[in-house]
Amino acid sequence: MTNQSNAPNWAEVMPSSGQRRLPIYLMLDSSSSMKGSKIESIQRGIERLKREVSEDPFARDVAHIAVITFASDARMLTDGLVPITQFPTIKLTAQGVTRLDLGFTQLTTSIDSHVLRPVLGGQKGDWRPIVFVLTDGQPTDERGARTNQLWMPVRDALVRRPHGTIKPQLIVAAGTDDADNDTLKAIAFTQPRSGQQSAPIYAFRILDRAESFAALFDYVTQSIINTVQVGSNPVDPQADVAYSPDLIRIP
Repeated sequence: MTNQSNAPNWAEVMPSSGQRRLPIYLMLDSSSSMKGSKIESIQRGIERLKREVSEDPFARDVAHIAVITFASDARMLTDGLVPITQFPTIKLTAQGVTRLDLGFTQLTTSIDSHVLRPVLGGQKGDWRPIVFVLTDGQPTDERGARTNQLWMPVRDALVRRPHGTIKPQLIVAAGTDDADNDTLKAIAFTQPRSGQQSAPIYAFRILDRAESFAALFDYVTQSIINTVQVGSNPVDPQADVAYSPDLIRIP
């Protein structure tokens, strides 16, 4: 199997004895089309992520994770951002339509409520969040009709926040089945580095099988570990975060 080097342009994370947290959000489609093997594969992937990140001494101290599901409504399944060592066992269910807009609304609310801001002369604040979005279909309205008119304004308002407000450093999008490539690319976002006009985005298509979902969560895990292991050096966007052929990068 041939691995490819394809690291995102991560936030410049420099661990400081656990004082600054790296917020990680998992935004998961839990609509009815996710029933069965897909939701079960995600469940196993989350447990695998918890186990492997907990085994890394740097990631264990820095990574704080929140899980948001979106279907006919959006739900925060964790008590805000929780340390990986305190990450609870989560039971996922699948029902309803695909309200990605409500997922982004919940994400925005959590960022404003749970991500620590810097205080002048005091705490440094958290690093900017990293978000992973997984879906198997097209975003819909409350009736299940496909539409981009609801989620796009909410997503755009979040990533275009003005200086001085907290917004994601990175949104990685992954999709299977009916997920549209252009939609996945529109979901994805990378904050350009200082002096850059643009930055590469990271959107993937995964196959509808257990191995592909496992590969996705391996990618998430290794990305987190790679980020915090950089230490005091700025993150190199060409750092080696390998992924398997089960993850297909959308050009």
